[in-house]
Amino acid sequence: MGFSFLKREQKTEHLGPTDMGGATERYETYFPRIFAYVYACVGRDKDAQEIVIQAFHRAFQRASSNDEDRFQTVLFRSARRLCRPVIKNRRPNDGDFLDPREHEVMSLVFDAGLTRDQITHVFHISETSVNSLLMTGLRKLKGQTSLAAVAAYNHLA
Repeated sequence: MGFSFLKREQKTEHLGPTDMGGATERYETYFPRIFAYVYACVGRDKDAQEIVIQAFHRAFQRASSNDEDRFQTVLFRSARRLCRPVIKNRRPNDGDFLDPREHEVMSLVFDAGLTRDQITHVFHISETSVNSLLMTGLRKLKGQTSLAAVAAYNHLA
């Protein structure tokens, strides 16, 4: 007597030769951006590589093969989630004036090249919040850069 109705049917998609070309193209397109973002979050090459590989794996599993925006969102959201334990265990750096969220938004904008709208999907926050984090981070950096420039100029004079 079989209980076939209790067995869940698992759907697995096998990538064919044409799909592998799309996967390779996506990898080549997103790798520099995702690696720059993850490296900015974790600060270590080996950890960043492992997180990027896991993020790509999750994105290829979860995102639709023809929805590029969804793929990008899943990729960066997965990377962000995978970076959290490393970020939480990281000791505050004396040279880092940004809080972790400001740091992440700045990295997503400048390292990964994401738009504010794309960041809203990664963070699940409003565009106003993204703008606020970005502007606060930029003001902090400007203030610290200006003070460092003045100190360096005074030191040279």
